[in-house]
Parts: sequence; C-alpha cells; structure tokens
Amino acid sequence: MKFSVKLIAAALCAAVLCVPALAAGTQQKLPSLAQSAGNAPDAGAYVPNPQYTVIWGTVAHQKDGGLLMSTPTGEPTEDYILWTEGVAILDAVSGEPVDAKAIKDGSTVYAWLGAQTAMTMSLPPQVTPELLLVNVPADYKVPQYDVIVRSDGLTGLGIPNRSGMSVTLSDGMVYQVWQDAQVKPYLTRNRVTYQDLLPGTRVLAWADDKGQTSKVIVFPYEYKGSISLDGYGRLYINGGASVEPSALRRPYKDERLYVPIRAVAEAAGYSVSWDKEFGVTVKDGGEMVFQICPDTDLAHGPAAADRQSLSGPCLIANGVTYLEAGDLAHLLGMFYGG
Repeated sequence: MKFSVKLIAAALCAAVLCVPALAAGTQQKLPSLAQSAGNAPDAGAYVPNPQYTVIWGTVAHQKDGGLLMSTPTGEPTEDYILWTEGVAILDAVSGEPVDAKAIKDGSTVYAWLGAQTAMTMSLPPQVTPELLLVNVPADYKVPQYDVIVRSDGLTGLGIPNRSGMSVTLSDGMVYQVWQDAQVKPYLTRNRVTYQDLLPGTRVLAWADDKGQTSKVIVFPYEYKGSISLDGYGRLYINGGASVEPSALRRPYKDERLYVPIRAVAEAAGYSVSWDKEFGVTVKDGGEMVFQICPDTDLAHGPAAADRQSLSGPCLIANGVTYLEAGDLAHLLGMFYGG
C-alpha cells in the first residue's frame, strides 16, 4: 500500500513539475501569476474581517446554571442562554476577574462570540462565549475585545523618547497604545509591554473616541509567530524580515494574497527544500511540517492533518512556488490577519 501511494504521489508531481519541459508548460499556464509581479493591488490596505460578534443584554440566572440574556429588542426569539464554564469573565471597568455566581440578575452583560463559537439551534439558542464583560455602568464606553491583525511602531512627535504601538484590530479599528498606557497580562504575572502587542494577540482595550488607549489586557499568545502586511504592502514575518511588495501576487484578482513559500518559511526559521516526488518540503529542525506539489491544493504532513484542502492551489512562476498567505500561515502555525 505504501509503495502504491508513493507511486501515485510521484506521478502527480512528475506531471506538473519534475520534467523540465512540463515545468515550462506549467508556468505558461499561469500568466496571471507572472504578470502580477509587483502589482498586488491594495496589498497594504487591510480589509476588515471581524473575528467576533458582540451580543449584549440583561441577564438572569437559571436553575441549570446558565444565564438567560434578554437583548434590547425585547423579542424572546432573540434571547440567548449563556454558559460560563471556562469563560473569561471580567469587570468592564477594572478588568479584574469576576466569578459567574457574582453576576447580578438584571445587570447588563456583553458577550463576545468567536468565529469558532458553537451555537445550538434551540430557542433560545445556547452558546459559550469567549469573553463576558459584567458590571457595566450606564452609558459606559465598553472596552473592545478583538485580535490584533497589524502592529506598527509609533514615535511621539515633539515628545523625546516617547514611543508606542499602533494596532489594527480585525474589525478595522485602529488604536494607539503609548508606552505610558497600562498593559497587563490576563491571569498571569508575566511582564508585558506595548511591544508585546503583536499580530495574533487577543486584547481587551480601553480607548477614547480618538483611539488613544489607556489600558490593555493581553491574553495568551496562541501562535508560533505572525505574518502581517504593513501600510506599504511589505510582508513582515515575526515583525522582522520582510518580503517586498514586488514578490507578492494576487493571481485571481481578488483579496487572496499569494506569498513565496521559501522566503516566508525560512524567515520564520523553517527549512525549505524540493523533493522530486512530493514537491515543496518544509521542515522544522529536521521534522516534517508539510509538503505540497504545484498545481494542487492538497498539502500533506502533520501540519495539514486538519486542513488538507487549501483555499487555492500551490502556484509556480520563474522557479518560485507560492501559497495563499492564510494557507501558508496555518500550515506554519502562524497568524495571518489579512
């Protein structure tokens, strides 16, 4: 069985790349990729892609331990049952943790539901939110919970030695976090500063209407690193080594951004090689991460166990292989916000 699988994989790769004549033919079939060199339109413009849905209303404890949330519409069909086990519950003003039993009946609660949050089809629907904010004063500007998709350094004009970070959240909102802002971790004593506000970081931020942030709670980082675009269309890997806009591609004339596999993976600390049978091979310290052949959207290896079929095929032009940025980030265990 292993021998036959190997033969099939070898045949697939040979069909698209391993014979020089066929490789040239493959590049001819992808003119849009070659022609888009240095012409990735709006590569530096972030298109808002909110990662959270916010619901709010007054709550009442239920006998089974849930919280019945009544939304402002007053319609019972728009109520929710909130489950609180394992949920981060914080005071909306201080940011301090609050026990679920201490939530008062009739009080206002804000809940953030992530893209992966499951919701039952029952009435009212039941859901376990990612974050709950409680003890919300009347007419209070509730802090924003979201994931950072872009971070850019700030320098205070006219104020010597003042620095900070401009962070863009998934919903497109931009906040300025200066060095004198209060930045603290969630439930740990780790020391964090504005410099830890990297793409992929989940934060709860208190800011005024101009985006000036006074306090930030930083949640545990869940990725091996990040891939992000700056305002000029340069691609940054872990905030350092960059890939210039001329090396990026948008072959399908839509929002999908294709990035060179080798340049990104090697900048992130991985090794990249070519295997005659299985195509592009990415390893981490000698351990296989993934492999993929050009002209296919099927990756193989441990990193592809939960997502073998990618959003687009691996492409090749002028000897350089490309993957859609989000697909490559996922395979490398990194964050890419778009």
